[in-house]
Amino acid sequence: MEAQISLEEVESALRRMGKGKVPGMDGLPAEFYLMFWGILGPVVLKVLKAILETGVPGGSMAVGVLSLLYKKGEVTDLGNWRPLTMLCVDYKLLAKVLADRLRTALPYVVHEDQTCGVEGRSIRWNLQLIRDSIAWVEDRGLPLMVAALDQAKAFDRVNRSFLFRVLGRLGFGEKFIGWIRTLYVGAGCRVSVNSHLGDVFDLSSGVRQGCPLSALLFVLYMEPLGAAIRADTGVEGLLIPGSGGLRVKMTQYADDTSLLLCKDSCLTRSLAIFGDFTRASGAVLNHAKSSVKFFGRWRGRTDVPGGLSLCEGALRILGVHFETSGSATLNWNMRIAVVQRKLAMWKARYLSFMGKVLVLKVDVLPSLLYLAYIYPLPACLRRPLVRLVFQFMWSGRYEWVARARMICPIGEGGRGVPHFPLKLDTIFVSFLLTELAHPVIHPSGYLLRVFFSYQARSIMVWSNTGPRAEQLPWHFGHAAKWLRAHPEVEVARVGLDHRHLYEEARKAGSPVPVVGISEVVWEGVQARGLDNRLKDLNWLSLHRCLPVRSIMYRYSLVQSPTCPRSSCGREETVRHVFWDCAFAGVVWSRARVLLGLVRGDFVLTWARLERGVGRARGTDRDRFLLWLLMSLFKRGLWEARQNMVKTGRDWGVEGIVRRVEGDLREERKWGQHAAQERWKGGLGLGVI
Repeated sequence: MEAQISLEEVESALRRMGKGKVPGMDGLPAEFYLMFWGILGPVVLKVLKAILETGVPGGSMAVGVLSLLYKKGEVTDLGNWRPLTMLCVDYKLLAKVLADRLRTALPYVVHEDQTCGVEGRSIRWNLQLIRDSIAWVEDRGLPLMVAALDQAKAFDRVNRSFLFRVLGRLGFGEKFIGWIRTLYVGAGCRVSVNSHLGDVFDLSSGVRQGCPLSALLFVLYMEPLGAAIRADTGVEGLLIPGSGGLRVKMTQYADDTSLLLCKDSCLTRSLAIFGDFTRASGAVLNHAKSSVKFFGRWRGRTDVPGGLSLCEGALRILGVHFETSGSATLNWNMRIAVVQRKLAMWKARYLSFMGKVLVLKVDVLPSLLYLAYIYPLPACLRRPLVRLVFQFMWSGRYEWVARARMICPIGEGGRGVPHFPLKLDTIFVSFLLTELAHPVIHPSGYLLRVFFSYQARSIMVWSNTGPRAEQLPWHFGHAAKWLRAHPEVEVARVGLDHRHLYEEARKAGSPVPVVGISEVVWEGVQARGLDNRLKDLNWLSLHRCLPVRSIMYRYSLVQSPTCPRSSCGREETVRHVFWDCAFAGVVWSRARVLLGLVRGDFVLTWARLERGVGRARGTDRDRFLLWLLMSLFKRGLWEARQNMVKTGRDWGVEGIVRRVEGDLREERKWGQHAAQERWKGGLGLGVI
């Protein structure tokens, strides 16, 4: 802990820093240090060592730039503005090195009730404990009150003298405490308002926002409160079944403290202990946001001891709402409303299929993951969620490709659309199995074994010596039913990785491959380097699912299946639009001139137009250019057809040829960057 810092430690801290972050007072971002680390590394190490030896940080190093970010509510209320502090990279390097050392000691000095910042612990344990405790007392008719305690401006009210005394009592050496103290000596801020910096003011309390040490120091600062409540015999917690007599009194995540108590006097005593903690540490209980809810035998109580407010609706803890029943539906309704708002915003953008899949994976799915570990998606909300996803994929129009096929990867003829219900199920089940596979660290593990270990006995090692619940809460019942329906989870350790489990379950339920079309063909028609919209067109064309009149007539969407060109009169199929129509034949006669410039011996056929150039003669560059030109002409034919149907105007052959030539000419005229802007990512036209 107190050894000299090394160059390797500092470099490791630098490489793990987030990129693209706003720099501090000196204006030097992490990327600057990374670029010149070979030169700056030894110098930075020497400076940091000198700071630790003298106990005096540099001028700009001690000063942060504070900006205010509006949250919500009345603009004139300062409480509705969130302060954001930008610290210099050299400060964060030193703080990160000390944080790495401090993190190794936390599991030994911080009780399991606190899960924030301690390696190997998870916020999910807190939520799992509260969820299953409620289920247990509701099933057994036991009394339980859950008190959610909130602190006002918790991180800003930290009494630093108290914090340093706590570090000493926990066994940290004077040298290490002195290093921590160095980072706070002369620490100040300058407020940035309309790009103007105010004067420096000192920070006399609190842990620094944006500092890698802040969360870890705050966890240590909160440890005396937890220790006092646990040690007090007047506070009686919930008896956890299967734990050998363990009573859980509280669960903590940073400043969020939840009490699980079985007597009125226990709450009064706990609040008295918090009052003592307030006088010693500077922490203040936010009575307006602290509340109590009763469960089990006490369900329906309205009298609250200790002066806290009664939570009449769902109790919100760490972003999840808890009720006596129906908590999953309540929480997932809120999440789906968020998804609906996100998709409504993205619908305003003209995205390709691949762009929409990216939105689902990067923006929508992550917003559901936090809740997915706590509650599975209820059956009543599965169809609405899937409907939202595919309405977004098809822009609210007719779905020309089956949903089961859309979920398949590109090599199987799909688009890789996430199967949301399956993904959420595999996350929930995998989390349960992973927790069962590891030894119990947190009290939530005992409740998990009481409820679920028997259900997973075909997968995990199960002991009959402990208690077993006969009635399963809904979330465990859902997981047990899912396990019975998916035998693939029994493959060794598949269930412990939700990504692997999802893929195995998806394969088990995926449709049969499209007859006659191999993975090579599916991936070839969507070659890397093509614009996403060209990939979409080639994919739909290969599926023969473009909205041509023969298909639309089959579903009574048009009155005639014939080609919209008055001079044709033949049935309009996908092949007709791109190949058999006389108009298409004239277009391809012009296209052959350009194709011949790439490969003079190239023979254009319908099979190649539909399935790609495959193993045609020539280099990879030649094959890509051939497929690029064919894709551009296909798009020209399709857009000309759409324009004729919608407006009655005919672009003509020359119009299509001019569009294709213009796309190719743009690269030579304006260069690679302009082409990338035009094509939203580029088509690899630089090879022309």
